[in-house]
Amino acid sequence: MADAIIRAQVLRWVSDAQPGWIEVGLVDADGQKHRIVEKAPVLTSRTITAESEFPAEFWLRADTGQVTDKRVEVTFAHAVETIEGLPGVHMRVADVRWL
Repeated sequence: MADAIIRAQVLRWVSDAQPGWIEVGLVDADGQKHRIVEKAPVLTSRTITAESEFPAEFWLRADTGQVTDKRVEVTFAHAVETIEGLPGVHMRVADVRWL
């Protein structure tokens, strides 16, 4: 089970293919933008549809690793990866909430 959530945004509805796919964007501790395209129910229990308003604030589940005063190493929950194949990133402490 994930021990944190990280700040992100739902950017758009990608596909109606069951059960529906969304694109999520986040900015890491170095200011680099990352994108995740995944089935909506894998990322959230919220109801998101093609008619939802985008972009929208979103909190993505993650497991945390090393923590410093400014950065937190995170691995995305449910084996989620960025479109570049990254299983996690370093986030600013301010963009992480521990569960």
